[in-house]
Amino acid sequence: MSPAMIGALVGAVLGVAGFISLRMVADRVEASKDATDPKTAASVLRIAAIGDLVIFPVVGYFVGPMLIN
Repeated sequence: MSPAMIGALVGAVLGVAGFISLRMVADRVEASKDATDPKTAASVLRIAAIGDLVIFPVVGYFVGPMLIN
């Protein structure tokens, strides 16, 4: 397995973990009555969760070879 693929897999694992945690936070923010606009804050967190899911494997793909070689 190439260093790029190892980096992408590690990035994917971190991206999935971040995705799950941000979605859970978004659900709590949306259910909370303390925030001024909970729907907007929750939607921003959900967009950030999708970004986590996409960006972390791509960054891992490029950073993996730098760290292993």
